[in-house]
Amino acid sequence: MATSPFPPAPSLSPSRAPRSKTKRIVVSSLLAVLLLIVLWTCGKGVYRDYRVSSAAVELFHHRLDSADFDTIYSDASDGFRSFGTKADQIKFLEATHQKLGNSGKTSPLGFHVNWRNSQLFVDQVYSTQFAQGTAQESFVWVMENGKPRLCGYHISPADDLH
Repeated sequence: MATSPFPPAPSLSPSRAPRSKTKRIVVSSLLAVLLLIVLWTCGKGVYRDYRVSSAAVELFHHRLDSADFDTIYSDASDGFRSFGTKADQIKFLEATHQKLGNSGKTSPLGFHVNWRNSQLFVDQVYSTQFAQGTAQESFVWVMENGKPRLCGYHISPADDLH
């Protein structure tokens, strides 16, 4: 076999670069799809928690309008009940209802869902039209077994309600 004094001719077959570029595109696309699935799943859970907590706000207003303060207190979380005595909490709810009257239209102003101390909390702020005027309400719900329990309630101006 004879040897040629010239080096071998370069190959005309595709190089590895395009194959690795294609691989990167496929991997990037799969990661993007996976990320979208994770974000959709998280968003779906946040929306569910928001809806459940919004229904709890409606129930709170129904009980407040019905002067069912004991049920509001008993269904609340331990955190809510630890803010003061039962008598003080019920007195505050009674004063709120006496001053503002029955609740009417509520308009959400914002919400926040997050984990704190290994528990899921939903914070909501509403502008609520009561029979005697408009007030801004803030609710903090702790999710326990998929059910919101009142953890905090603030109404502005709170000083006028005591």
